[in-house]
Amino acid sequence: MSTQEVKMILVQLEDNKKLLQIGRSTFYDAFGPPVNSEENINSYLNEKFTLENITAELQNPKSTFYFAILNTETVGYVKLNWDDAQTEPMDARAMEIERIYVVKEYQGNRIGQILFEKALQVAKEKSMEFLWLGVWDENLGAIKFYKRNGFKIFDRHSFTLGTEIQTDIMMKLKL
Repeated sequence: MSTQEVKMILVQLEDNKKLLQIGRSTFYDAFGPPVNSEENINSYLNEKFTLENITAELQNPKSTFYFAILNTETVGYVKLNWDDAQTEPMDARAMEIERIYVVKEYQGNRIGQILFEKALQVAKEKSMEFLWLGVWDENLGAIKFYKRNGFKIFDRHSFTLGTEIQTDIMMKLKL
């Protein structure tokens, strides 16, 4: 696979069902059993990844999504937030990468890097001062990826998955 074949496409409102499907499947693959219980992952998905929620997220003018498309297949996506759409109060010149996921079969093919580079491009176009994100403290591969791309740890916060409270490491990249 050549990464030159990967196209970044702005997700439109009419893509809500496709976004819901890839969002649910990639989140389940990343955080489902055995790393979390079936009950907790399904509880989270059924609460957060609904057609109603995804549609509302797509309608928020301070959030944007991009699909990574390889040939005709959607192989990943990224969600970006700024201003009051961010999941934590931040400076007005901050942009959050709330979600960045790659379909399991395509992991290890630089799709995540392409999604990150799109986030970086959008942040620079909007004259942001830094990008930030939260990543589960047990997701060592993702932490390594973000560190390799220049992110630094600046805080921690709690994240509830079903009935379990987990810790996210908050990381940022000064632009």
